[in-house]
Amino acid sequence: MQTGGIYCDKLAQKVGEAMQEYKSVQLHWTGKHRIDEGQQASIDEIERVLVNPHAGVQAYYEPTEIRLPSESIENIYCFGDNLLFLQDWSRTNAVPKIDLIYIDPPYMTELAYNSTIAIGSPENQTTILRSAFHDRRIQGLSSYLDMLYPRLAAMRDALSEEGSIFVHVDWHAGHYVRVLMDEIFGMENFINDIAWCFGGGGNSRRHFHRKHDSILWYARSPQYIFNPQFRPYTPGTVERGLTSVKGDRYRLHQEGALMQDWWTDINKILSPTAYENLKYPTQKPKELLQRLVAAATRPGSLVADFFSGSGTMAEVCNQTGRSWILCDNSPLALQTTMYRLIRSGSDPFRIMAPCGPENTATGELILKTPQLSSIDDKHRLLDIGIHFYRNVHMDETPARKDFSDYIEFWELDLDYRDTFNSCCQVIREKHRYRGPLALDLLVRIETGRSRRVAIKVWDVWANQTTAIVEIDA
Repeated sequence: MQTGGIYCDKLAQKVGEAMQEYKSVQLHWTGKHRIDEGQQASIDEIERVLVNPHAGVQAYYEPTEIRLPSESIENIYCFGDNLLFLQDWSRTNAVPKIDLIYIDPPYMTELAYNSTIAIGSPENQTTILRSAFHDRRIQGLSSYLDMLYPRLAAMRDALSEEGSIFVHVDWHAGHYVRVLMDEIFGMENFINDIAWCFGGGGNSRRHFHRKHDSILWYARSPQYIFNPQFRPYTPGTVERGLTSVKGDRYRLHQEGALMQDWWTDINKILSPTAYENLKYPTQKPKELLQRLVAAATRPGSLVADFFSGSGTMAEVCNQTGRSWILCDNSPLALQTTMYRLIRSGSDPFRIMAPCGPENTATGELILKTPQLSSIDDKHRLLDIGIHFYRNVHMDETPARKDFSDYIEFWELDLDYRDTFNSCCQVIREKHRYRGPLALDLLVRIETGRSRRVAIKVWDVWANQTTAIVEIDA
């Protein structure tokens, strides 16, 4: 018996050593330990946005109350390389920790992603092609892993002890990403491999149609937040109940059945005319992100998306009482997010970027000569607007009679002081790109001081151009 006990002890020790070795398995590639950690950069605020949209076909508006944003704005959009922002975040001890990170990074598809829109009336349309991002790697898989590895490590450090990360991948490189996640977060912190199944076209005769993505869920620690989610019972289960199959101890729950990790009830945004479709090529449906936020956060939690694309996560957080951080380096992603948040009536947010010029002139913007009229002793009515706009891309596009067709929306800053304070945004009433766009705004301002008023145009190619005029009220 003693000999057997010694043998069992040694066997258990060997099994334990084997398990430890298994847990320490890592992915190696040429250059892994020579990864460029990025250059330190000063991250500055370039814009504050207090969402106050104006839409309609009127050339002029009634006098409008304009409020400037407050200094304390929780929500942040980071425009630029997410590694720079993550490194800057880690150097700041006072910043709050993040309870949920969701990322939908490039999949290593070797494709260029574009967005095609039509501007003008249905009878007289012009097609515009905009670049979203390129998912091409010069050195293939090793370049892809070089990009992801330091970012995932920095995201781990940004999570709270109760935090989770959800990494959205597909069949191209998802198996490599999971090995990276095991190394960075630890195999013991793996929670689920969620299969998001969807429909859509496909005609391959060489393999089964690839109709699911994987969402890899890892926790920062065993104390992660989890709120169970439920799905409706099937009609058959509701009709017969559970007792006839499983016995008297089982009853149907009011919330429904506990949700599994195989999701077939949320489809991709397939219709080009769907209200949710913002013409961003990798846009994900709100319902998908709502489920993740509901499962892994509490009201008031801080949520981040560091490959934020069309900005779905920000809208979901606004609707569910969470604060948010978004990051993307695509101008089209920034502009699409801006439009989404303006249209949905977002909470205020700040736009941050590595230090540099706020406005790179990509077009010619001429403002109308401001007109002032008296209201009372303390206020004047300011008539401000756009006289002309032209972008360099117009030389490559058939000319249109109305230059406003090339403007997606524009913003107003009534007291410009180097950082753009967007206190009013002018969008079209019904369609994002078609129909009249107001080019004038009537605003009530206080008398007794001079000020600089700025207008920023966002055109259909995702370029920004700002013009400033001096006002003496």
